Amino acid sequence: MAVINPFNLSIPDAESHSRLFLRDSELGYGIATIFEVAAKLKAICESDATNAKYNWADIRALIAIHARNDTVLNLASRLAMTKQALNKILRKLIAEGLVIITTDRRDKRRKILQLSVSGTNELARITMPMREIIARAYRNAGADAVYGSDQVLWAILGESHIAKNL
Repeated sequence: MAVINPFNLSIPDAESHSRLFLRDSELGYGIATIFEVAAKLKAICESDATNAKYNWADIRALIAIHARNDTVLNLASRLAMTKQALNKILRKLIAEGLVIITTDRRDKRRKILQLSVSGTNELARITMPMREIIARAYRNAGADAVYGSDQVLWAILGESHIAKNL
């Protein structure tokens, strides 16, 4: 079943699906929608009383480390925060046994952050409500829409981000 976009002000016809331009209002709605989705995911996570010991910054760090093991500096850049702010979060997550630091096999000077087994399990528990909502939305939208939305999100992040993840 296809999802009807309530923000699409275009008249649906064959030509509108292949347009190569967007109206300013459509771009504005897209930006607003991305922020609203992020706020909803944050609210879902924070509303769970069992997550009380973790704030949104902690959860974002866990999710980002799970997505890709990385150095502190690279992770800080991906999360758009200072290295000092991230180090504060990491001290807590390391003390709780959720994150471990390993030495890069290729460069012994580099320290790589990764989730421990308990960190992976805790993250799965914390993010389960978010995952259920996203999975339901993906199923409702269909494979083509999921592929298209992934392409849009990757394009927003930029080609340099895509190259790092391949």
